[in-house]
Amino acid sequence: MGVGLGLRHVLPPEQARRVVSVIGDSTFVHSGINGLVEMVYNPPPLGHVLIILDNSTTAMTGHQEHPGTGRTLGHEPTGQVVLEDLARALGIRRVHVVEPRLGSGDFERVLDECLASGELAVIIARRPCILIAKQLKEYEARRCECAAAASPASP
Repeated sequence: MGVGLGLRHVLPPEQARRVVSVIGDSTFVHSGINGLVEMVYNPPPLGHVLIILDNSTTAMTGHQEHPGTGRTLGHEPTGQVVLEDLARALGIRRVHVVEPRLGSGDFERVLDECLASGELAVIIARRPCILIAKQLKEYEARRCECAAAASPASP
């Protein structure tokens, strides 16, 4: 992210417009949030696009949970860092959540719009990791059960 931001600041405008930063959801919550804060504080003149690949897990090291999943390492429900809410709370106006699907064109359309805007933009490409799709459904069912148990009964 820092390299992308730096390139946006130093490259000639036509080249700078093509630079985007890409980061996974787990890496973003562990070390990328600071980079996004820097982008808000020190925005390049032509804006910048950050793409967060959100697969709802830490896939590269064994599918561990992270603060963006809303589950503890034991897969129990807990507080969640909602990536799009965080970006908006930092003051970023262009925040998009897309589900990347082959042939839909949604991701490409949003990316083109963000690149053309000249503003700081965050695109969250959200699609759960296929390798743990079944477990994710089980975890969500458990979250719903916990939420139902925690809510007071209606009078």
